[in-house]
Amino acid sequence: MDPAKKLASHILSARLDRIPKKAIERAKLSILDTIATAIGGSDDHISHAVRRFGQYSQGKPECRVWVTGEKLPAGLASLVNAVVARALDFDETYELCVNGCHASAYDVPPAIALAERDPTITGAEFLTAVIAGIDIHVRLALSVLSNAVDTGRDNMIASFGTTAVAARLLRLNEKQILDAFGIAYAQAAGEFQMYEETSHTVALQQGLRARTGVDSAMFVLAGLNGPNEPFLGKYGFYKAFEPEYDLKLLLDGLGEDYINANISFKPWPCCKATHPGIFGMLTLREKEKFTADDVVGIEAGVNHLAEGLVVQPHKVKWNPQDPVDGRFSLPYTLAVAAAKGKVGITDFRKPAFQDPTVRRILAATKVTVDAEIDRTHGLHQNSPTKLTVKLKGGGERSIRIDKPFGHPENPADFKAGETKLRQCAEVSLVPFTEAQLQAICDGVRNLEKLPNLSSLLDVMVSSGKGAARAAGE
Repeated sequence: MDPAKKLASHILSARLDRIPKKAIERAKLSILDTIATAIGGSDDHISHAVRRFGQYSQGKPECRVWVTGEKLPAGLASLVNAVVARALDFDETYELCVNGCHASAYDVPPAIALAERDPTITGAEFLTAVIAGIDIHVRLALSVLSNAVDTGRDNMIASFGTTAVAARLLRLNEKQILDAFGIAYAQAAGEFQMYEETSHTVALQQGLRARTGVDSAMFVLAGLNGPNEPFLGKYGFYKAFEPEYDLKLLLDGLGEDYINANISFKPWPCCKATHPGIFGMLTLREKEKFTADDVVGIEAGVNHLAEGLVVQPHKVKWNPQDPVDGRFSLPYTLAVAAAKGKVGITDFRKPAFQDPTVRRILAATKVTVDAEIDRTHGLHQNSPTKLTVKLKGGGERSIRIDKPFGHPENPADFKAGETKLRQCAEVSLVPFTEAQLQAICDGVRNLEKLPNLSSLLDVMVSSGKGAARAAGE
C-alpha cells in the first residue's frame, strides 16, 4: 500500500488529547518561533520584494500579511508570510536527518492563513493540524537517505507537509487528501543550487511550498484530482526522485511518536551549520574572559559537508557582500562572535560586513575539514565543530561542540522563544509594544483555549489591539 493512505489516516485521526505533552509544548514554541522570525525579517529586502509581489498579484482579501496587515488570498498570504519568516534564516530546523528540514516556517503560515479564513477553526484544531502536519513533514525528510549536497534535490517533501496542514484545516476526507497529495506531488520542486549561489530562492522556495499546500487542497475542493499513489506508484516520488529511502523512518510510531518534539531551536540568525562554531566561540569567550583585542587567529574543523556549505567558495565566505552570504559563512559568524560576544540580526546587514574588528579577525580565521569529525560525523551538514582560538602572547584555547544550545539534546524552552520574539521585534518594520508582544506569547501559550485565532492575529499586525483577548482571557 502506498504510504499516502496511512498519512491521510494520520491527518484525520490526530487528536490533541492523544498527542504527547512534549509534542504539544514543542509545537507551541514552533508557532511562536515562526511568528518571531517573521517579525524580525519584516524589514529585510527579501521581505519587501515578496510583499510587492503580493500587491502585484492581489486577489480576494481574506488573510493578513503578518506585521503590515495587507489582505491577500489564503495561498498568497501563506507564500508571503513563509518567505518573510525565512528571510533571516532564523527559523528553527529539524537536524536529526541527512538533510536539514525547516518544517515549522513552511507549515505554520498556511495554518494561520486558513484559520483566519475560517473563524470556526478553534485554537485546538489549529494546534492539532500544525502538529500533525509538521510530524508528517519531518518524517518524510527523515525517510530520504540521499544527501542533497550530492543529488541537488532539496526539500521536495515540503509540499506534502504543507498539504497535510491544509487538508486537516479544510476538513478534507480521506479520498480528497489522497488527491491533494497527488496534486502536491505535481508541484514538489526543490533544488540545492540556491545554497550554492546563496540566492534569494532559499527563502522564496519556502513560500512557494507553503502556497502549494493551500492550493493543492483547494484544487481538490474545486473538483480536481491527483494520483493516489504519489510515493510508491510506478513513477511515484521515491522511485522517480529519491530511490534511497527508508519507509520505517516515515511510518514507525506514526500517530504515537510525534517527532516534531525533536526540532532544533535557532538562537542565532544564520545557517544551523554555523551554530556549533558560534556556541563554541561564545562559550570560550565567556569562560576565558578574552576580548576581541586578545584574538589573533581562529582555527576551526568541520566535516566535508559543512565545509562545502558554509566555508566554500572562499572568496564569498571570507568577504560576504550580501546578507545571505553572511548567514551561510562559518568564518564570518565565528569572527562576529569573537569580536562582539554575540551574533544578532544586524550583524548580517551590509554595513556590518565592514566592521574593522570583524574584518581583522575574519582575515585570521582558517577552516578546514577535520578528519576525525568527518570519519565519525560525515553524513550530516550540521557538523560538530572543533575550535581553537589563538590569543596574544601565544596562548590558545580550544573546544569541541557537538550539540550547541537549541539542539534537541540541549533544548530551548518557551521562555527562549519569548526572548527571541523580543529580539526580533527590535528590528521589525512596524513597532510592537510590550503589551502586544506579551499578548502574542500568551496567545500561543494558551492556543487550545482560544475559540479562534482572531485575537492572536490582531496583535500580530496592529499596535496592541486585542492584547488581553489574545491571552485567552
